[in-house]
Amino acid sequence: MTRSAQEGLIPETSNSPAMQLQADVIAPLPSFEADVSRAFVNAARHHGAVAWDIETSGLDWKSERIGLCQVLVKEEGLSLIKIKKNKRPANLTALLEDSAVQKIFHHAMFDLRFLSYHWSVKAQNIACTKIASKLLDPEKTQGHTLALLVEKYLGVTLDKGSRKSDWLTWGLSPDQLRYAGNDVKYLPDLLQALLRELERRNRLELARLCFAHIPTQVQLEIQGFRDIYAY
Repeated sequence: MTRSAQEGLIPETSNSPAMQLQADVIAPLPSFEADVSRAFVNAARHHGAVAWDIETSGLDWKSERIGLCQVLVKEEGLSLIKIKKNKRPANLTALLEDSAVQKIFHHAMFDLRFLSYHWSVKAQNIACTKIASKLLDPEKTQGHTLALLVEKYLGVTLDKGSRKSDWLTWGLSPDQLRYAGNDVKYLPDLLQALLRELERRNRLELARLCFAHIPTQVQLEIQGFRDIYAY
């Protein structure tokens, strides 16, 4: 039986434009407008991993904007950060560049095109649950969405109703907050489930090599290179 992901994520009220969510078993870290705190960076470095997702104004990484970053240190807490236009968040950028901290995404290519292009950053130590799923079932062209994978591996039903929202507004609704928080809340556990299955099928090392190539592929695309591996 699945359980609703609406359970356990309760938006807190605040006078600040920055938003914070609490999960049922995750203590919150402070949230900030425009960037995370040094305390969040230190927590990520201490635990060695941070789950990451972004919400954007559209799909084109060149012309659209990053409206929101959701970051989770599983052992510490979840924070939502409103991103200011034409601002490069120093602490978030440092985390992306830190090779000692694994950044867990779902569809890392999408997020990192935006982050690398707008923040002029070269990310390191990336894991992607979407790529892991595709390695497990390469013939399957559909079914690699976050919602389907979370339900399959973790038994959780995600509400994706707020996907096409205005993420540039400062007045995000409770439904938007739940949606954004749930997009990162389950990534660490989902990644571990996928890695166990990859190991069982002797594809774990291949997955690690694919993860390691993600930042290079992002840079190739941002710099305008076509498929350099083609004939």
